[in-house]
Amino acid sequence: MVLYIASILMTIPSLALFGLMVVLLAPVKLGIGITPAILAIMIYSLLPIIRNTYTALNQVNPRMIEAAKGIGMTQIQILLKIKLPLSIPVIMAGVRNAIVLGISVATFASLVGAGGLGYFIFSGISRTNFYMILTGTILVSFLGIGMNYLLMKTEDWLTPRGLKITSITEGRKK
Repeated sequence: MVLYIASILMTIPSLALFGLMVVLLAPVKLGIGITPAILAIMIYSLLPIIRNTYTALNQVNPRMIEAAKGIGMTQIQILLKIKLPLSIPVIMAGVRNAIVLGISVATFASLVGAGGLGYFIFSGISRTNFYMILTGTILVSFLGIGMNYLLMKTEDWLTPRGLKITSITEGRKK
């Protein structure tokens, strides 16, 4: 059910979601600024994380789970010691997608008064200033690429050594 709700929320165009957040938060005097932007980005980032986590946890080999039950592990132990370590690469892929998506969607935050790098892009468009647009797009692109790289390194650090994919030549060196 949660996956279906997140899928429906993801179908809302990002600019429309920002507008919806402004309207919904206006009665509590939070309609303009950083609050609607953060909520819209969080909502938009839910689907990749939920989908990848669900997929990763449900694709653990049933034989491993059966073996864990056979040695007397509880459901919590199976989750923490078997399922999560085996699922880290897929879960982190969802987190990486969500964060890069969030960075790109955050460019719309300037339209609801939250500032950000989208200011350069949209102000450049309204002023027909090519260099302003280029500055904003390059900065947003570098931020997205940098965060993706940082999260790839975090995924590598979190993934147990026995589960890491290595090339044949790397395996021979060790």
